Amino acid sequence: MDGGLCVDEGAAVRRAVRAGWLAMSLLLASMAAATSARGDEKRAAPGPSAESARDRAVRDFEQGRRAHLEGRLEAAELSYLRAWGWMKSYDIAVNLGQVQLQLNKPASAAKHLAFGVRAVGPEIEPERLEVMRALLAEAKAQVGTLRVRVRSAPDAELFVDGERAPAEEAAHELYVEPGQHLLVIRRAGYEDMARPLVTAPGATEEITIDLKPKAATERRAAGVPVNGDAKTKAPAAGVRMEEPRSWVPVIALGAASAAGLGVGMGFTLASNAASADARALREDILGVGPGCLDAPSALADRCTQLARTTARSDRLGDVAGVTYIASGTVVLAALAFALWPRSGSAQGSAVRVVPDLRADTTGVLLVGAWQ
Repeated sequence: MDGGLCVDEGAAVRRAVRAGWLAMSLLLASMAAATSARGDEKRAAPGPSAESARDRAVRDFEQGRRAHLEGRLEAAELSYLRAWGWMKSYDIAVNLGQVQLQLNKPASAAKHLAFGVRAVGPEIEPERLEVMRALLAEAKAQVGTLRVRVRSAPDAELFVDGERAPAEEAAHELYVEPGQHLLVIRRAGYEDMARPLVTAPGATEEITIDLKPKAATERRAAGVPVNGDAKTKAPAAGVRMEEPRSWVPVIALGAASAAGLGVGMGFTLASNAASADARALREDILGVGPGCLDAPSALADRCTQLARTTARSDRLGDVAGVTYIASGTVVLAALAFALWPRSGSAQGSAVRVVPDLRADTTGVLLVGAWQ
């Protein structure tokens, strides 16, 4: 498939990126079937299954292009995804990336646009390639970019938030939504490595690591020198490999604690506002009479309102205090989970929560020792 991204030079290219989505999509897709046919002529005649897959890709691509031109973006994305499933080509990828960018899916858009830029052939016009790169830059400005290199195992698998990244993407760049993520690197014969990440829009994080071979860990656990004789016996039975700690619960508990803190602050502000109203009512009452103890009938309504406002302020303050305590408890739980010794670990840690009782306040202390 081929598509003509025909644009003016210089500044006109940038204007086309911002204002010419529909026109670019039409031009990009106009010669899709022709390019696919030319590509087939350069190769040996494909078998029936390959030809069928190409025909289905062309059909779905044309359906997606029509939906795109009609402004039915969801339908266009679905048709482009079906075409992408049948055949991986740069024009399908770029059109799919355009639609996903319009649908506010910048991470998926960047993934497909990056493929399109990498897979395009040398016959592409420079103006069209510049537009494709501009679209990719627009998508990358909204997401975080990860470049992961595993020196000890270049073919290691990458998992982001539990989802395996395709090998083709892992070999180049991964695109993730801004925020917190968990990267796990896995390779048979090596220890898994888990690494929490916090990504920002437009930022690129370079990660270069070495995985530890499992055999070396097992031999150290059995008390055998790593650089010993090649005839060294296998590790003793019962020796267990230490599994990497999952940081997902810590992240979830931290988010829950932050949410609780925000709720507590909201109740505190509401309590302070009610308290200020009560003070204003009290000053108003005292300015007119002796107060609410022996208040005349003219002040009865104001005294009732004062009592209600004071009670509301107290209730809101109590709720805020409970929320702060709950938020602090969640923080303690997150710390305890992060620092608690794992079963089978050779190193030990101790974490205790003890009461802190004083004349003017009460609380808890987190006491720990780590090795």
